Amino acid sequence: MASIDLQGVEKRYGAHHAVRALDMHIEDGEFLVLLGPSGCGKTTTLNMIAGLDAPTAGKILFDGRDVTEISAYRRNVAMVFQSSLLYPHLTARRNIETSLRYSTLSKVEKQARIAETVRMLEIEPLLDKLPSQMSGGQRQRVATAKAIVREPAAFLLDEPLSALDAALRLSLRSELVNLQKRLGTTTVFVTHDQIEAMTMGDRIGVMSGGELQQIGTPDEIYNSPATLFVAGFLGSPPMNLIEGEIAAGLFRSEQLSVPVAAPPGRATLGIRPQDMHLVAPDAAGALPVTVFALEHLGRESIVIAEAHGGLKVRIIVEAGFSAHVGERLGFAPDPARCLLFAQDGTRIPMRASVLA
Repeated sequence: MASIDLQGVEKRYGAHHAVRALDMHIEDGEFLVLLGPSGCGKTTTLNMIAGLDAPTAGKILFDGRDVTEISAYRRNVAMVFQSSLLYPHLTARRNIETSLRYSTLSKVEKQARIAETVRMLEIEPLLDKLPSQMSGGQRQRVATAKAIVREPAAFLLDEPLSALDAALRLSLRSELVNLQKRLGTTTVFVTHDQIEAMTMGDRIGVMSGGELQQIGTPDEIYNSPATLFVAGFLGSPPMNLIEGEIAAGLFRSEQLSVPVAAPPGRATLGIRPQDMHLVAPDAAGALPVTVFALEHLGRESIVIAEAHGGLKVRIIVEAGFSAHVGERLGFAPDPARCLLFAQDGTRIPMRASVLA
């Protein structure tokens, strides 16, 4: 196991800046998730940690030792990719054994380590099967066994669940977290799926445009987003974002007027769907909307509504709520849960926010 430090790490491909001035510390034994949309630099970052790609600038340290110029093999890291990358002509057992081909362990020690790994991942019935005889989830379990049998200093996973069906993703998510906690191996997990990030990571690093937008626990990222991008990217359904202006202690838009304790200027107000409450359409402080669609999710329902100017907002309501498309409703935000963001996307601190 190892702590990992990235100090001023950058990666450029010609004029394209894939990763910009990245500073990040990953604790020994931590499960860190790198989250962001396609092309944000998260996989490039993972490849640089692995030694598969060299940074253009900056340093990468394992337990304080500079490994920037050290080859991938000598870093003692293991990777699992979206595709299981098993040798198609070898059985599961032989695939796992290849990871210990150059190990200095004795034959008895190798077999003991393989047996323990196979037991942990519960893949005994697969050992004599070829990859073509396995399901996608089974192949990923074998690929995981192949990676961890080496007992690496760091375990690196690049969207390993994205090609699987929803039910299997749900099952393997908990299995991977349980396995990581039992092993205590420092783990970096790349995904674009916010649900995976929120449910798996000790901390989440949110990336956009090659930059680290914010890093923190799932609760910190969700409840205290540092930027407009993080606020809009985290949450299902996503945060409602309403553009407007702050003047004379009020946030005003075409749809809404909210008293705020914040400096004047253009701003975006953010409010989570669960923090909007149904009120009469003409009530003071209400956001008048018409119903665009209604989604029933069993334990709750989501109203997708359209405000003046075509703005669409999402509101979580209780299960069994009924409304027809085109019906006029009113919603008001919980004043204590409103967030404000400046034009540059940074969070504006607020002392209080009370509806008039």
